[in-house]
Amino acid sequence: MTEIKLRDYQREAIDAVFSAWAEGVRRPAIVLPTGAGKTVVFSALVKEWRKRDGAALKAYGSRVIILAHRDELVDQAIAKLRAVLPQDVTVGKVKATQNEITADVMVCSVQTLSSQRRLNNLVLLDQGTDRPKVGLIITDECHHAAAASYQKIYNAFPDVLQLGVTATMARGDRVGLGKVWDDVVYSKSVLWMMSKNYLTDVEAKQVNLWGVDMADVKTSRGDYQAGDLGRALMESEAHRPIAAAYQEYAKDRRGIVFTPTVETAEATAGELNTAGVKTAVISGETPRDERRRIFDDFRTGRVQVLSNCMVLTEGFDAPWAEVAVIARPTQSQPLYVQMVGRVLRPWPGKTKALVLDVVGASASNKLRTLIDLEPGVVQEVKEGETLAEAQEREEAESNSLVPGTAGSFTLKVKDVDLFAGSDHAWVTTPKGVLYISCGERYVFLWPSREPGLWDVCHADTKGREPWQRSDYVGLDLGSAMAWGEAVSEDFYGGFSTRKTAAWRKGPPSDAQVALAERLRIPGADKMSKGELSQALDLHFGAKFFDRRVSG
Repeated sequence: MTEIKLRDYQREAIDAVFSAWAEGVRRPAIVLPTGAGKTVVFSALVKEWRKRDGAALKAYGSRVIILAHRDELVDQAIAKLRAVLPQDVTVGKVKATQNEITADVMVCSVQTLSSQRRLNNLVLLDQGTDRPKVGLIITDECHHAAAASYQKIYNAFPDVLQLGVTATMARGDRVGLGKVWDDVVYSKSVLWMMSKNYLTDVEAKQVNLWGVDMADVKTSRGDYQAGDLGRALMESEAHRPIAAAYQEYAKDRRGIVFTPTVETAEATAGELNTAGVKTAVISGETPRDERRRIFDDFRTGRVQVLSNCMVLTEGFDAPWAEVAVIARPTQSQPLYVQMVGRVLRPWPGKTKALVLDVVGASASNKLRTLIDLEPGVVQEVKEGETLAEAQEREEAESNSLVPGTAGSFTLKVKDVDLFAGSDHAWVTTPKGVLYISCGERYVFLWPSREPGLWDVCHADTKGREPWQRSDYVGLDLGSAMAWGEAVSEDFYGGFSTRKTAAWRKGPPSDAQVALAERLRIPGADKMSKGELSQALDLHFGAKFFDRRVSG
């Protein structure tokens, strides 16, 4: 079976969890930023759990429950698990009318499973003797786990081991999670991910709404009430300065607007469209087919901006998005992290992300800002600074007080490379198709049937055969790239697709140079064989793929 190659920190996270369980920590948690591949981590962990041989873990059943609180997260987890697990391990869904509770691994909607009837049925089944028992519960986005619905499920399985996975171990309503999770056994920060080129750097600009007095907006559970905030924004016609700020700072960049209500999302979209910035609206009421069409328009550039009523904060992957407009001012650190995290993923040509923070009169000191991506690490982000630049400056200022002290943080490159963490020679066409050239075959990523997800496909470079989807479909971009690399290695001589392959270091052949000159590729005689092969791949790959890209 094809094996995905884990990043070093993903391997370390899995090892830390198994070590914690072996040492008696029953409910460990790991914290990894958006874009770090949290679902890849727990999918690989489930595979190892199923074949574990540690004496300390043998007492637990082999079946697994994975809890997610949104439909998109349920479907994404199922896609990744089916890609990772052997075919004889069944993966089932428990959501709405689907009730596959006999599966080896069950991905469950919290809202569905916490209903008393569903939960009783699963517990009754688990108490039988004709199948293995549930031994592990994994909670995705585990900062939600203090809610009564989660606790009801946990209490029904008091003897199992647990794992919590999240991008931020905090709740907006300030409810403590110490009673839910025993310890955070592994974490990586946003700045660490930036320093290793897994995330892009980010800067912020303020959009001041002097007509909105935040002190007059009602709060509930530690944050502004969405309805009252929406009313205040509409009364002040906040959509006008928001659209003006987008034109001023991000006129030619693709972005996502986060608003508190459908009305504010529609008003902002209307103002942006009037200003010539093509914008579409997505809300909880948008039908799935319509959402898929809108997302495809966003991906291909027919739509520049998505204005949404808080439905794109989790389980949404659009790495080409560069701008996050926080038109839903918030006092919640986890909500702010989730919104900004949508634009931190690398993408070819993306040098840094931009956040437009909407603030009103008074109480603005309570609003979350870029420093909340690294609480307690960065004290201030000055005007014109990115988050990484602020960290570098503060560290330099601190170290200047202690002669001979070296700085620990360095952002290696300002232009973050989507492929920096990969050893494979990925190519990107002008219209954004990602592929690896494997001699007479292409392994490439193509939009999945579900918005924001990707399928790993392969095709004959001469176009003699229909395109074929692999077994690895419905994945976020990072997972799809990892599986694409695995497919290229397993089926198409992956040794030759690596950036470090020995053949790339030599001089190009005369035939290569002659072909490049005919194609008017400049500087062919000064390139290595690998560099020229990459240039030729881009030329032919663009012709092969881009004519099939709509828009």
